[in-house]
Amino acid sequence: MKLPEEFGFTDQSVDAVWPIVAESAANTLFTTFDPARPDTQIARYGIANPAQIDSALKRSVESFKQWSSLTCAARVTALSVWLDRIEKHTESIAICMTAEQGKPLAESRGEIGKCLRESRQMLGFAGSHGGTTLPGRTAGFRNIVMRRPLGVALAIAPWNFPVLTPMRKLVPALVSGNSVVLKPSEFSPAAAIALAHLSNGILPEGVLSVVQGNGEVAASLNADERIKAVSFTGSVETGRVVAAKAASGLKRVSLELGGKNGAILDAVENLDAALDGIVAAAFQCSGQRCTSISRIIVNRSVLQPVTKGLRQRLDSLVAGHGSEATTTLGPITTASQLEKIEALVNTAIASGAVCLQGGKRLVVDTCASGQFFEPTLLQVEDASNVAAQDEIFGPVLTIQPYDTDDEALALLNSTRFGLTSSVFTDRVRFAARALAETQSGMIHINHGTVPDDNMPFVGIGDSGLGIGSVGPSTLDFYTSEHSAYLADN
Repeated sequence: MKLPEEFGFTDQSVDAVWPIVAESAANTLFTTFDPARPDTQIARYGIANPAQIDSALKRSVESFKQWSSLTCAARVTALSVWLDRIEKHTESIAICMTAEQGKPLAESRGEIGKCLRESRQMLGFAGSHGGTTLPGRTAGFRNIVMRRPLGVALAIAPWNFPVLTPMRKLVPALVSGNSVVLKPSEFSPAAAIALAHLSNGILPEGVLSVVQGNGEVAASLNADERIKAVSFTGSVETGRVVAAKAASGLKRVSLELGGKNGAILDAVENLDAALDGIVAAAFQCSGQRCTSISRIIVNRSVLQPVTKGLRQRLDSLVAGHGSEATTTLGPITTASQLEKIEALVNTAIASGAVCLQGGKRLVVDTCASGQFFEPTLLQVEDASNVAAQDEIFGPVLTIQPYDTDDEALALLNSTRFGLTSSVFTDRVRFAARALAETQSGMIHINHGTVPDDNMPFVGIGDSGLGIGSVGPSTLDFYTSEHSAYLADN
């Protein structure tokens, strides 16, 4: 797929920093490829050097003064215009996403639609966020709690959701009055460039900057004292490094990390509806979602029909290039991730997991050498098996049978992660118990793991640190709190 020229991809080559800074010559380059056809190059990008990073941060600091001086209403108006422009260019942005990340175009369009809904909700929250007045202890005095923007925020985004994840960081930071430096993944940066280009003429220059590069670039930005807050989405291991570096500078940090999300499947009357919800949650983005359902904890009384229903649904998935309308299962985005999935599945089987379906790389006729993995179903009896404990981040689903409610909830809470979970049951008492005992930041009853647009997106345990993205509390992360005492005379 060719990237749209409207976003500056005229020769499929992109500068290291957007907007372009003076020190833009002689950059080391990195290249992105089509994961469905890895021999196809998509674009070349410059890796930001220290001088460019310094220039970008200087511009961010300067632009903060102007942007933060505007009223919240003025910022909401500007950002609303930006969101409308993004919506008008949905198809072109979707092409950028599918070209580098690989997901089907239908999923790319859906991701943009969800990001717009969430962003508009956030603008609504901003209108009521801020100061409150509290009664004073002494007559003639008023106590006011105020909130102020922090300054320059750093947003470090992953490769699996090239629009949704950055926008979850950009919109609350910007509407709060901060300027933002976005460091997108080096595997799927085209969408970030598209979003930035669409802000031209709407946001003051320098309020939004995109800095390209690898982990070293992100670390350099994180270490700079001009950065006041860091929002990171990615692996647990990298998140620990990001948090440690931010802590050394006493920066605010928010981490969205991994998940090993379980779904308890009780003996429900409408088993087909439950299975449809589980499969949709498990295999969207080829399982490359932190909120993917990756474990089904199934009542042993329905193990056989559940297994049969899952296998039928996995058989119906169509692997192919994301640009093909029939594709429902795209490629694995990076070669290293494909190797990791293969290694974890092999280890799981060697440790006792039974492979009921799939389990190996997939060859797609129309995509020679494509990075595909078969939709895979593993049955696991031992809760310590790697397939039941480690985040595989691919199209792999495990089945763990249970006999009692106690056992089901113990299995659901048996990992170090705590992002999201689902419980499918017809029993009100068990649903109430699951709400009370489930150890995850997001809990779904008779519902897949897709969060609503106005609800906090937050994990506990190894799945997150700090205030989550989405929801009104996100605005607290990007602002500082101040107590003011005002005498009336």
